[in-house]
Amino acid sequence: MPVVIITGASTGIGAALAVEYGRRGWGVGLVARRAELLVDVAAQVRTAGGRAAHAAADVTDRGALGAAVAQLEAELGPCDLLVANAGIGGPTPAHKVPIEAIEQILDLNVRGVLYAIGAVLPGMVVRKSGHIAAVSSVAGFRGLPGTGAYSASKACVTTLLESFRIDLKRRGVAVTSINPGFIETPLTAVNKFPMPFLMKADRAARLIADGLQRRPAELTFPWQMKVLMHLARLLPNWLYDAIILRASPMK
Repeated sequence: MPVVIITGASTGIGAALAVEYGRRGWGVGLVARRAELLVDVAAQVRTAGGRAAHAAADVTDRGALGAAVAQLEAELGPCDLLVANAGIGGPTPAHKVPIEAIEQILDLNVRGVLYAIGAVLPGMVVRKSGHIAAVSSVAGFRGLPGTGAYSASKACVTTLLESFRIDLKRRGVAVTSINPGFIETPLTAVNKFPMPFLMKADRAARLIADGLQRRPAELTFPWQMKVLMHLARLLPNWLYDAIILRASPMK
């Protein structure tokens, strides 16, 4: 039975993905800060048909996360697939100089991914097999107004994974950047703006699990958002700025 370890597994995409892998008969290791929520998700995984183990840890605490992953591997077996999913967002408009909020987002979204990878990668390299995936975002394709910290954190994750993918290709370890659009989660529930092509978390989980079977370099969805953001990345700065400023009234 293959084993997946998922961070940020207590709610949203992480919880939905855990249950999806349970349906597929995987062993599922769950990591998040809130142990009481992990107990419920673990029960759902078992009901779906999978094995489950959970360990509470803050992904920004390298030692605690490493110990949690070691506990999960001791219970379930070596990690075949890591999905580094833990992340936060929120408004960080530059004119308000929200330094503390920016630091918090960058800290969790970047260090949390790095520490999760660091916890499983040595074993994968020794075994010459494994798959590392992290949930980035289409928001990392270009800087979006009002959410600079989130866009920057996801751009960092995507670029880091691209570099790791090349480094690890000859060592038997695959690396995938997962770039969703808007998904119905607690993270997006607070958004006060229109969210085009909004997708439910369980559907996103199916797309991710199906897509990761191919071990692609990038997994970006829904297709409409993928096309839109790839086009945005090709625009010259003056045109991108003009379009965004017109669509985003000053607040």
